[in-house]
Amino acid sequence: MNDICRLIKKLKEQKDNIFAMATIIRVDGSAYRREGAKMLIGEDRSYFGTISAGCLEEDLIYQAQEVIHSLKAKTVKYDLRSEDDLSWGQSAGCDGDIEIYIEPIGWELCKLHPNTPLWPYIDQQLNNGINIVSANLINDGDKQGSIVLFSDYEKILGEFEDKNIEPRLISHIKNFVFSGSKVKLIHIDEPNCEYLLERYQPKEKLYIFGAGPDAEPIVELASQSDFSVTVIDPRSSRCSEKIFPKADFRFIEHPESFFNKLEIPNDSFVLVMTHNFNRDQTILQYLLQSPPKYLGVLGPKRRTERLVNDKDLLSFVHSPIGLSIGAEGPDEIAISVLAELIKIRNQSSSQIKEQSVSCLI
Repeated sequence: MNDICRLIKKLKEQKDNIFAMATIIRVDGSAYRREGAKMLIGEDRSYFGTISAGCLEEDLIYQAQEVIHSLKAKTVKYDLRSEDDLSWGQSAGCDGDIEIYIEPIGWELCKLHPNTPLWPYIDQQLNNGINIVSANLINDGDKQGSIVLFSDYEKILGEFEDKNIEPRLISHIKNFVFSGSKVKLIHIDEPNCEYLLERYQPKEKLYIFGAGPDAEPIVELASQSDFSVTVIDPRSSRCSEKIFPKADFRFIEHPESFFNKLEIPNDSFVLVMTHNFNRDQTILQYLLQSPPKYLGVLGPKRRTERLVNDKDLLSFVHSPIGLSIGAEGPDEIAISVLAELIKIRNQSSSQIKEQSVSCLI
């Protein structure tokens, strides 16, 4: 899940409100969610997102009120391993020790410098497809909550309180990026300071060629699963906001026209499901020149083999699409397809590629 994109959307919708953002920063043992999971808690005790199966939320809401009113962050720990009446582990069904960082947050509450609000800037960068690493000082003291951002292209935004920290922190960030982790706590001696490193990534892009009825549940589920979805189809009666309200972009174009205008990034996911043999063949001819991260073709494998002239390129194509769960009908097929996309997305996120971190080398 891409929690940060969901939370930024909520912040933007409620720009005048102050929230507390809870982030799991350490898990020892098992837990419902892992490091990096987030939730927003409002002053009215409402919350968005979840970081446990319900066993911690009540106390987190209580802790959040203190953070919101004081505008000071805090770290809380929960032991879910014990089963006595005074422990958090009572009936929780977990076997872990969890540490959670709770910080005040608002759309324009935190600033990198006087003219740059933090979260609108991060939102802009992610929408532009730029990866971000934040280094958040979480020590107790007046400087707690100071954030420095490291983005693609070696851009650093924010100021170091102590310039001697900068080269050491950058060294830690290099190791952090290559580790594939979402969150890491690091300690820097002299001065005695602790930073929370977090990786913020844009939504993965999913391009769907074909706006048939079977694409509708796929677009719906993909949007819910934190994909940025683009639908391409020449039929204005089908490729519309009315039929695909959850699609981020809709192009009423034939494949040739679309490829003449736009290029699909190599780290994208693509589904080919036009139900037109010649059109599918044209799409594959373009895409197999530089295959995306995932290229799936609807239909049986035998049909896909007929679509591709160079059989050596078939290794880049997933066909039939979706995990093998015996799915029948558009809704079940959509579930199997999204399951496969999520599986590949999660595998890729744990294997950070060198080109995605060239800014830090």
